[in-house]
Amino acid sequence: MRYSQLITANLRTWTLNLVCLLLIVFPAVGFAQQEFVGQWYQVGSDWQFPEQPSEAIAAPKLTGGRFVFQTSFEIRYASENIVIDFKNASSLGRFQHTITDAQGNIVAVAKGGIQSETTNEFFLRHGREFSLPPGQYQLTTELTSPYFIAEPQPYLDTLSNYRQAIKWGNFITLVSLGVLISLGVYYAILALVRRRTTEIMYTFFIWMNVLYNSTALLLTPDLFNIHWFYFVGGPILLSNFAYVLFAKHLLQITAETHPLLDRLATLFLVLMAGLLLAALFNHHWVIESARYGVGLMMLYGLIAALVRAYEGYEIAYYYLVAIAAFFIIGSFAISSKDLEGIYTLYIEHIGLLAVTVEVLLIGLVLGYQFAEVYRDKEKNLALVRHSLQIAHHDALTGLPNRYAMDQALEKMSSNGMITLLDMDNLKLYNDTFGHSKGDELLQLFASTLSTRLGGLGVLHRMGGDEFAILSDSSNLADSIRQSIDDTIKHLHRNGFDKAGVSYGLASMSEVSNVDELRMLADQRMYQHKRNTNMPQWA
Repeated sequence: MRYSQLITANLRTWTLNLVCLLLIVFPAVGFAQQEFVGQWYQVGSDWQFPEQPSEAIAAPKLTGGRFVFQTSFEIRYASENIVIDFKNASSLGRFQHTITDAQGNIVAVAKGGIQSETTNEFFLRHGREFSLPPGQYQLTTELTSPYFIAEPQPYLDTLSNYRQAIKWGNFITLVSLGVLISLGVYYAILALVRRRTTEIMYTFFIWMNVLYNSTALLLTPDLFNIHWFYFVGGPILLSNFAYVLFAKHLLQITAETHPLLDRLATLFLVLMAGLLLAALFNHHWVIESARYGVGLMMLYGLIAALVRAYEGYEIAYYYLVAIAAFFIIGSFAISSKDLEGIYTLYIEHIGLLAVTVEVLLIGLVLGYQFAEVYRDKEKNLALVRHSLQIAHHDALTGLPNRYAMDQALEKMSSNGMITLLDMDNLKLYNDTFGHSKGDELLQLFASTLSTRLGGLGVLHRMGGDEFAILSDSSNLADSIRQSIDDTIKHLHRNGFDKAGVSYGLASMSEVSNVDELRMLADQRMYQHKRNTNMPQWA
């Protein structure tokens, strides 16, 4: 029953995520862009336009280099400007579009890229606008980059279509980064307050992804004029380590409790360290190392979640939903596949969506964990309060006990007063009618006298038939005596006609310390017992 409920809940979550993703992606592919049909070439560092490149290739290598793309296109109408941009990926080092007319004359040149200081004409986009008269043209695009997340492919669009088409991709970028930054600040505060590995590692994971995605999707170059290309990939290499450690601590995996999962985590961390070293020694392998590292990171999270969920660890059920969503979307993001028919939504957008969905779902997981901690805390506080109640109160009468009285005496004011009471004939009722009758007498005496005292003082049961009243002022002595007398009369009217009480009062103003106060009150109590000569009924 429990597993069927979890499966139903997970299906509802996946359906909602899929609907949201379709609502975002569908508008982004609904415009009529034109992909260029041309030829890619790999060229050396000494190549210069207008030399004709000779080494033809199918597409630029993901490990980067210097490449040239050539194609021909036609402008039929002069009514609107065109825009040339790249599909599949936005992580491009430097590019230059050179357009020549049918006679080979250069008519337009445009530069850009993350490493370029050239200001982008469109926010968060590599698109370059051209105004060309009708005619035949040749496009030569030179592209230089340390590496690529996916195979870049130039395409052409009209200006009006392009402006409309890029809105959804930019929306994904800004909203997702806003979510990540907000939650990154939240988890950073939690990490500072709680100082737990779980929050510290997840905070590091989020902020490394913010740095990576901000650069890959051009926010950092456009807003802050930061053009260091290795922010694309480098932070991900580090965040992979943090995520594995986060998953371990979230799922409470240790060498003692789960040796196999712990060793698997160690193995994956060693492999990631090897990938990091490969990237450090060969910068062309930064994104490939990051790509494999993300795969290892997601695989470990999924395996650990499945094992812990099978064991019945409740948090693992919720984490399994988050890591499964991350695994499915993230696997596509690291595949470097061509986004056929999609022009303004990049592989980087899909990766950002994967991280955002995962972070939001992890927020629910940690929220559940916090709720569990809060419930445990409340339960423990209730136990503490119960323990304090037991420690400070008499079980039979509910009155504060001797321990509570001793604590109160330490704080008694210089004008305070104590009244010691000793019930008479309690033994008679115990021996004649049984201890239940004696308990009834004690309870009736305690409840009646406490009620009649009100704010005059606090009644304590010291044990057996001994009681004490602590008061803040010795001026209340007469009122306390009256309350005691009224209580005895009440006992007589309610079946305890042989009950009585002896008592003695003492004030702090008469002594120098608490011990002397108790001794003086005790002496006066026994003096009162002798004077009243209360018969001890047999």
